[in-house]
Amino acid sequence: MSNALADVLRRFEERLVKLESEAEAGVRHWKAVHLHKALGALPDDHLAADAHLDELDRAEVAREYPEVVADHAPTVDEIRTRFSMIAGGNL
Repeated sequence: MSNALADVLRRFEERLVKLESEAEAGVRHWKAVHLHKALGALPDDHLAADAHLDELDRAEVAREYPEVVADHAPTVDEIRTRFSMIAGGNL
């Protein structure tokens, strides 16, 4: 596994753990949307996944934008399950 991929997997894991801890308090919709986009890109393009994580980290994304619309916002558990399948034993 490349170091770049390992770094993205670790970074994703850190954001997911934080999202899971915030879920009890009612996670903000935009956080789940950006994390879900990163997860979608992760299997095929870890650089694109890294870019989506950058989006998650930007301070200006802290506001909810009306143009960020998704048919189905995944639950934190769905994101965890899919990430575990992708990361496998790499962490």
